[in-house]
Amino acid sequence: MTISKLSPYGTSVVRPHHLGVLRSDREIANYFLKGDQHTCNTVIQGSIAQALGITSIDSESNTRAFVTRVLIDLLHVEFGTTDTRDKPTSIVVAGSIVLQQHTLLKSHLIISNSGIVRGRDVLPRAHPNDGYVDVLEIDEAITMRQRLSAWHRAKTGSHLPHPQLRASRRTEFKWSGTASLMVADDVTFAGVEWLRCKVLTDATSLYF
Repeated sequence: MTISKLSPYGTSVVRPHHLGVLRSDREIANYFLKGDQHTCNTVIQGSIAQALGITSIDSESNTRAFVTRVLIDLLHVEFGTTDTRDKPTSIVVAGSIVLQQHTLLKSHLIISNSGIVRGRDVLPRAHPNDGYVDVLEIDEAITMRQRLSAWHRAKTGSHLPHPQLRASRRTEFKWSGTASLMVADDVTFAGVEWLRCKVLTDATSLYF
């Protein structure tokens, strides 16, 4: 069954003696890459926190005897650029990937684990523990006026359905095309020509 954003899930557990505090999607991914899964962490900022409905008050309060433990998926991404065609780069992403020409409003592809981009509910069906990567493909013929309207409506997720915005869900996703600027968890990579994305299910856990 698909889990919806903000829907209750997870397990009630005794509050760990110490909770590390992560402050972004990037910090979640970096923690995973360190390979230390023994530390208990919470997150107070970023798209994962927003998708799960976690607030800093929820996460940092040390007065509750019990907290909720949740598993979250991450995304493993391989990509090549105009400079590294034959030597793919590999990264892990917790939140979202945006492929664009110059600016966010010139985006043509959004790949997301959380469904949230810059605080907007860009992919409303996404959830960070549903086993899928959600994809939004943006028609290159869409006008700037339509882009602005969709971006505004994405505050509430009401921009979909739209004839020039195609949303889909996959366990793996591949793309290749014109060299683009890629923003992955707020880290920017230039000249990306292709990528492969795979879901890492139940990759790490969070407490709140």
